[in-house]
Amino acid sequence: MPYSAFTKPAHGDDHVYGIDGGTDAQLLQTAHRLVDIYLVYLREHETGSDLFDTRELPVSKGSLINAFRVVIATESRSGVRALLVKAGMTLAQFQENIGPRMSFKPASSNDKARDGRWRPDLGQIRRFDHALMRHGEERTRLVRMFRHAADIAEHKPIHDA
Repeated sequence: MPYSAFTKPAHGDDHVYGIDGGTDAQLLQTAHRLVDIYLVYLREHETGSDLFDTRELPVSKGSLINAFRVVIATESRSGVRALLVKAGMTLAQFQENIGPRMSFKPASSNDKARDGRWRPDLGQIRRFDHALMRHGEERTRLVRMFRHAADIAEHKPIHDA
């Protein structure tokens, strides 16, 4: 992935994070900063396996995906790369325009669903099914992208300083 692709906003209303025409070192530094912002977000918010709207993210999803790609591709330690891929994969839980958080926790015996009277409406079921399908597709796409970035890191020449 060329670094220049990282500087392009993922959405029309996003701003570029101070890296317009920056050097490779500035782009790498910004990528690390964006990954750090997201890791702090994950520590402060319990996401579990729930699905969220992308509006919940501290930075645009596209910028975060590109930042993870750059950081993974430039990371020389395989263990750190694996952890970065794992963290980056959680971005699949954030979907465009899905509305409120969708939880995957089973209903408890005290929930309305157990008394036999409560049923989700058809709109809720469709919304959930659509979001779950997009989540799976996004995971597949991210696995491919992050695997490619990890391959770049594994095959780059090592230079002694």
